[in-house]
Amino acid sequence: MEKVLALLLIALAVVYAVPGPRGIIINLENGELCVNSAQCKSKCCRHDTLLSLARCSPKASENSECSAKTLYGVYKKCPCERGLTCEGDKTIVGSITNTNFGICHDAGRSRE
Repeated sequence: MEKVLALLLIALAVVYAVPGPRGIIINLENGELCVNSAQCKSKCCRHDTLLSLARCSPKASENSECSAKTLYGVYKKCPCERGLTCEGDKTIVGSITNTNFGICHDAGRSRE
């Protein structure tokens, strides 16, 4: 009985020593390697060139370059932050060739 109790206490100590829920496959931080945007906390997995490794990146801010959508789950430019819209090419050809870039604009502001 003493061995079981000691084993239980050791198991509890190990459980409490483990850090919070850090992603290994999902819930990845910016800068970590990814294969799909669904893995990232920011929901943006991007690469600079076709041969470069994709990494989680922050979403595009106002007046930054953006991609409207992707068919592959990996962006060349990240989509806009919440409340902004990506004004640019939204064609299926742009999505296939990953050239559907635009600029993030505030959806709430009126255009003048």
